[in-house]
Amino acid sequence: MNTSISGIVAMVMAILAIQSLASAEIMAPFPQRVPSDAAMSSDCAAPPEAIVSLAITSKYGSDGPQRDTIDPEADRTFKKQMKPIRAFSQQVVKMANRYTLRGGIADAQCTLSWLDAWAHGIALSKMDNPNAEFERAQTLTALSIALMQVEPAVRNDPRFPTIVGWMTDLATSTSAFFDATRDRLKGSRNNHAYWAALASASVAALADDKALLDWSVQTYQRGVCGATAQGALPLELERGKKALEYHLFALNALVPVAAFAEANDIPAYDMCDGALRKIVNFTLKSIRDPAAMAIAAGKAQEPFVNGMPLAQDLAFLEIYHRAFPRTAPMERELLKLRPLIATPLGGNQTLLYRH
Repeated sequence: MNTSISGIVAMVMAILAIQSLASAEIMAPFPQRVPSDAAMSSDCAAPPEAIVSLAITSKYGSDGPQRDTIDPEADRTFKKQMKPIRAFSQQVVKMANRYTLRGGIADAQCTLSWLDAWAHGIALSKMDNPNAEFERAQTLTALSIALMQVEPAVRNDPRFPTIVGWMTDLATSTSAFFDATRDRLKGSRNNHAYWAALASASVAALADDKALLDWSVQTYQRGVCGATAQGALPLELERGKKALEYHLFALNALVPVAAFAEANDIPAYDMCDGALRKIVNFTLKSIRDPAAMAIAAGKAQEPFVNGMPLAQDLAFLEIYHRAFPRTAPMERELLKLRPLIATPLGGNQTLLYRH
């Protein structure tokens, strides 16, 4: 009898342990597509050689503390340095989006092949200056969210854990850099930190790494809880005439970090009395009337071409709309720009979140 009871207890404990492991899995913030039965063929080009070391010139050159005026020569250098990184990210994200749209296993396999080549080459492992660290965070976000999209089709492929391990090393190195430089580098506290938080969250979901998710949420919390009562981000206000542009850039990272947190039962939307909603409201209202932003920043805001931001600068709105439909200022007008596509966020946000 005792043996029987012991056996039952052991079985129950085992079941509970399995349930605990299942509940510990870090979830993606968007539905991941199951592969289609009718896999579509796709020609998979050879991936470019892995870029291991990176040093990036600021497009603002030596332009003062506000860094709100682009230096044309420095900008050309910046674009040349980033061109191969961006080309790789765009192609990987494009293939992942195609998988999400069609479910073709060939697209998932090609995405995996490209990422595996860079994982084996230990790409992006040597960042030679802070600007390179900042750009790596965005690149890692794009690549990890691309892998997350194709995960259902490739998670049992032996290359998958190799890629996740490489990404985990990059995310860990990135968070360590931001921690070590937070007190002395403004860039390690402002919008760049939020992108590092997003990279950390997306890799955390792939690796089921709670430490990375915790770091992401803590970084997010520092950002949104530091907003003014009006909903302004003080460090983005310091960008002078580009304050509105950088509020949008910050939200493109903060909103998806919140979505990752919420998908894993962390109430990010309500942190600090709903600070994220205040930031979104203040920023989007400033698109139509930038007067309040100009007063807070101390400079008139640089106008958008044709009076509106690009769709890629508003990509976060797709995620925000899913959480808070019909509440964002100018929502109806801004959503006319769909599809909202931004490579650093894993591509087509309308495709990922409009369900």
